[in-house]
Amino acid sequence: MSFVTSPQPPATPDDHVIAFGEFWPAIDINAFRDAMRIGGNLIPDARVVEALVGGLIIVDDNLSVWRDSQIAAGHEALAHIPSTEITVGAGQAAVIEPRLVRLFRRAVYAWATADLIETHRDVSATASGVKDANQVELTPDDHRRNGTHAIRAILGTSRTAVELI
Repeated sequence: MSFVTSPQPPATPDDHVIAFGEFWPAIDINAFRDAMRIGGNLIPDARVVEALVGGLIIVDDNLSVWRDSQIAAGHEALAHIPSTEITVGAGQAAVIEPRLVRLFRRAVYAWATADLIETHRDVSATASGVKDANQVELTPDDHRRNGTHAIRAILGTSRTAVELI
């Protein structure tokens, strides 16, 4: 007896992206799922899209004044603002992106993941990870903190404010 199987199709069709205006880079839904370990069987595509749109709105709201000043300075898109380039990989497979684009994506991913964790307990856990949930597990607050840190890095501000009393 033999079994023929085919690979499971991705939860989201290839090249499915969310565009949020001309300034911000588009967000690839499958890249988000891969980066944040959100399998297609766990959360429906529509719910992931909704979380990403919510993350985009939060990040845009936090950066709207900064974005407007960058546009006024002649930068039509985030990717056009001079910043350090980050290279991931080597050779022809290398991906080179501006630091600001990476930070933007990190912020959006973090806010969207926080939203998904609050509504789906097993969003970032593997089968064995669900059993060991008390081990290292990021909470929604951890993801929001990461998103806030990315936003502050884009703005060039510090992460904490300290006052002497």
